Amino acid sequence: MHYAQVQAFGQAPQYLEGPDLPEPAAGQVRLKVLASAVHRLVQMRANGKHFSATSVPLDPSSDGVGIDEATGQVYYVSMFAAPMLAEYANADIKRLVPIPAGADPIAVAALTNPVSSSWLALTERVHDLKPGFSVLVLGVTGTSGRTAIPVARKFGAGTIIGAARNEKALQALVADGSIDKYIVLGDADALSNATAALGHVDVILDYVYGAAASTVLSALQTNADGPPTQYVNIGTIAQEESISLNAQTLRAKNLTLAGSAPGSYSLTGAGKQVPGIVALAATLPKPADVVPYALSEVARVWDTDEARKKRLVLLPWGQ
Repeated sequence: MHYAQVQAFGQAPQYLEGPDLPEPAAGQVRLKVLASAVHRLVQMRANGKHFSATSVPLDPSSDGVGIDEATGQVYYVSMFAAPMLAEYANADIKRLVPIPAGADPIAVAALTNPVSSSWLALTERVHDLKPGFSVLVLGVTGTSGRTAIPVARKFGAGTIIGAARNEKALQALVADGSIDKYIVLGDADALSNATAALGHVDVILDYVYGAAASTVLSALQTNADGPPTQYVNIGTIAQEESISLNAQTLRAKNLTLAGSAPGSYSLTGAGKQVPGIVALAATLPKPADVVPYALSEVARVWDTDEARKKRLVLLPWGQ
């Protein structure tokens, strides 16, 4: 069986050949792996920068899509349920979610993790939202930010405001009806004025963090007589792990601050959300920045500009 493993943290996984898997244990099923995406989590595991990666050799994958060849049923394989950078995987049946017939395995592999980021933020870290709530998505033009749009709509958002650096991309999202308005993450003074002009926002889903988040939180207008603005950090696209936040901002605004990732919510609670997450991901088209490659090419494509800026999906059986 062919598979890929990291032999040393910080290096690309190597494509290897080894013995076939043992027979599935009780409660397991053998799947032919169709696709496994290289999420940011996967990259962190390969670099030894995630708590789940403690030793090598390591399959750094997190989740993926496989098919039970005996029945023809295609499944989403939940996070860490099985090593997915391999031709076959023995997975716990309880950790599998059936995927509707006709869904694109590559799209589901690529999008389930991004969909889960905003889905879990809205179900596990945000509370008491009223129908028609407003949401500001910082980093809306990235894969996760774009999937936050249909997730927010599903949960009843009435107004979605997108924020990113690329104004042309933001204008396109307004033109196709995905978002209702936008602000540009650029000049600090302009961003401050644009944020203040928004008025009250019920939820902020932040994939950017850093200076942009600091400016938005400082300029945000909240309503002392109404519901708070609930800010949730999900990512750090800006690659800045801290922000400057004046104490006066917290004392003068009706604002709550939270993060969303394992550790801030229970894995039991998150697990209950997986079927809904997969069902939504299965309805979404494959974005243009999702790039499939054969698993045999993993060492060549792993540390490339394309891998850093787009979302790789590795296919154990090639294209």
